[in-house]
Amino acid sequence: MLRGLRQFDAPVCVIVTEDRAPHGGDDTPFDCGAVATALGNAAWSRRPGAVISRQGIMRSPAMREPADITDDQVIMKAVALGWPDERFPANAVVSQRKSVMEAAVFVSFDE
Repeated sequence: MLRGLRQFDAPVCVIVTEDRAPHGGDDTPFDCGAVATALGNAAWSRRPGAVISRQGIMRSPAMREPADITDDQVIMKAVALGWPDERFPANAVVSQRKSVMEAAVFVSFDE
């Protein structure tokens, strides 16, 4: 948890924010997640790693001043970018996942 609060000691941290007072639609939280996901995928495709975390939100008062984030912004996500430390034990964990066929239901209009 402490490494997460330090953004995993990554050399770069991107803070994704939204306006505190939304202007119009309610898609902004979804859009912030999409931006964070696209940034993470782009980083992994180029070899550095990325971690999208909520721990950046937990420390938002400490992030506001150095990142010059004004009070009219809500910190939604933090994206740590850098090269993974392959020697760190948590980076060797491989989680078990269900196959796509077990986790999804596909419905066709051709039936």
